[in-house]
Amino acid sequence: MKPAQTRLRTGVLDLLATGGPHSRAELARKLGVSRSTMSLAIATLMADNVIKETDGNNDGSKSAGRPGTRLALCEPKGYYVGIDFGRIFIKAAISDANYRVLEQTEGDFDIDMPAEAALDLATVKVEQIIAAAGVDRSQIRAVGIGVPGPVDAASGELHAGSILAGWVGTDVTGGLSRRLGLPVYMDNDANLGMLAESVFGAARQANVALYVLLSVGVGLGIAINGKVFRGATGIAGELGHVVIDEHGDVCRCGSRGCLEAKISVNALSRALSISHGNISSNEMLRLAVKGDVGANRIVADAGALVGRSVGALCSYFNPEVVIVGGDLMRAGDSLLNPLKDAMRRFSIARATENVRVIPAGLGEQAELMGTLLFAGERARTAATASEIFGTSPQ
Repeated sequence: MKPAQTRLRTGVLDLLATGGPHSRAELARKLGVSRSTMSLAIATLMADNVIKETDGNNDGSKSAGRPGTRLALCEPKGYYVGIDFGRIFIKAAISDANYRVLEQTEGDFDIDMPAEAALDLATVKVEQIIAAAGVDRSQIRAVGIGVPGPVDAASGELHAGSILAGWVGTDVTGGLSRRLGLPVYMDNDANLGMLAESVFGAARQANVALYVLLSVGVGLGIAINGKVFRGATGIAGELGHVVIDEHGDVCRCGSRGCLEAKISVNALSRALSISHGNISSNEMLRLAVKGDVGANRIVADAGALVGRSVGALCSYFNPEVVIVGGDLMRAGDSLLNPLKDAMRRFSIARATENVRVIPAGLGEQAELMGTLLFAGERARTAATASEIFGTSPQ
């Protein structure tokens, strides 16, 4: 099978797995191919008993050639595991093949934790949820990991300059795969949040969407026509390392005056400590929600700085929706209103006049759901490669 046919096959399976039944015309349109090309791919997948026709729905939609029928996966089976190495926590979940979460757990996580210790912790969490769910381990198809840092598109490992500086050079996916005896895949957490919002959340109907993740770090996910855009090497979306003050504090990435160094929740809590004494990021956010003047001021200033950069992005990408997620979003309108105002001041008027700026539809579950969806995507890609080339997944 040619590479283009492989990509088309995988694309069809991804759409049906995450979006449910589709007509032939819908699949052709979303994947950008002719109906005749799609018909050939569908015929092959049906012959392989991978997909099937289902009864039409009642919304009046029609599919080309066969009115009243749609295409769906043949009884999806198996399970996926997801691990979100959040910026202040770790979450793990196991889902069925339709991404219904069966079990979930979480705990504290320090981004300065050594990689090997973090992988040991993740292994314990995963073993707990597998046991609690009572699933057959042999039916787990893949594990997805989300990390707060850029992931190399070719190697699947962390780029230098990551907030997880001590992890760079560590075989994260291989190390966890050996511990669990399962295939493991990794991506940036903001990309995964964007993936989940595109499938299940606030970006389901958007052609172009931005997902801004504000926490201990600052991340950005970009989706175009429902697909996450990662750039040539996986660096796309490093909003946190846009320089906003060349004389500012040194950032973890080694540069000076990065947005992340200025408005991370830890940086904001340090700024508030001048008037409030030693204070945690959680307490800082709680005070902002209660209307504390100092807390609201630093959150509003952070929103304005983010809005300035996002406004520029709107001029570049012309999105329909900007979704804001992460811990800082707990501050609500104290953050969003200044962000919206700054967006409009620092962009072409037409680029932002119709843009919706909204909280993440999945809330603080977005990144975790994204790890499960990513595991499913990579498992299907690996299975297709195995069928074609006789290779085994990871």
